[in-house]
Amino acid sequence: MTEMLLQSSVKLSPARPSLTRHPRFFPILSSLLIVFVFLGFAPTYYLRPAGAGAIPAYLQIHGAAMTAWYVLLLVQTTLIATRRRAVHRRLGVGGAVIAAVIVFLNPLVVVWSVAHQAPGTPIELTALITIGDLLVMTVFAVLAGLGIYWRRFPETHSRMLMLASIAVAGPALGRLSLNVAGTPLPGLITLMVLPLLVVVHDRVLIKRVHRVSAWGTAAIIGSLVFSIVIANSAAGPAIVRWLE
Repeated sequence: MTEMLLQSSVKLSPARPSLTRHPRFFPILSSLLIVFVFLGFAPTYYLRPAGAGAIPAYLQIHGAAMTAWYVLLLVQTTLIATRRRAVHRRLGVGGAVIAAVIVFLNPLVVVWSVAHQAPGTPIELTALITIGDLLVMTVFAVLAGLGIYWRRFPETHSRMLMLASIAVAGPALGRLSLNVAGTPLPGLITLMVLPLLVVVHDRVLIKRVHRVSAWGTAAIIGSLVFSIVIANSAAGPAIVRWLE
């Protein structure tokens, strides 16, 4: 009788998915972010002309920290995909340190950039860049901080850090868009689409959207919409003038 009840309970229990993420999805998305970051900052950092002059030391540190973050993201997602979790955990300490440097320096970089916009840049565009960069930086700080705190919950941890990385790629996407198209719109659209890829990944693979994917994506898209609204209101130019 007991054996029959056990068999019955097994049959009635819902089947659990064998995979909670595609092994190649996060490494591919990490590689895509590296490409965007490189292209966005190539003219002013990675391929900066020798005659352009030196940039301040804290910008050098900022650039190095951002580069290290995305390279480490690719390494970490690849380690998980290849089941080398012990190495992944050891490298996680370095990731936490890099995240702290980014959270400290990025707001300084945003403020610095306000006074160094190209002459003739519309104040509304400066406001959009400034407010947008500050908001996605806030999203990064929250997601990265929670991702590190919940590091013992792999699916929550991995999605939080990936979404944090997407958020902080906003400045690179914005600059790439301005360099190529002369408008930030394609960059804004791309930054909205990237977190939606995580949502689609969840829906296809595990037949539901992980709650971190849902609210993390909402936070990124919401911050961009809010920055557009503020930049095109009287508050946007006022913020820029205050930071100048």
